[in-house]
Amino acid sequence: MSDEELVAYFEHAILPDTLRLDRATTQYRVKQAVKTNLEAMMADPKDHRSRYRLARIAAAIEHPFAGQEIPRF
Repeated sequence: MSDEELVAYFEHAILPDTLRLDRATTQYRVKQAVKTNLEAMMADPKDHRSRYRLARIAAAIEHPFAGQEIPRF
């Protein structure tokens, strides 16, 4: 996704409070994370980390992870 597509996607997305990204990762405070990453992405055009995080959040919103968590010992 381009920067414009990411901004447009998150302007209209309904964001949950907590989102499971994959088996080992849970994103808490999704709204705050999206806001912070969008600001960082707009401030620095070379910032690939924010784009990656936003793309992972967008993918998890569209296709939620439904598998088991990593077992805790």
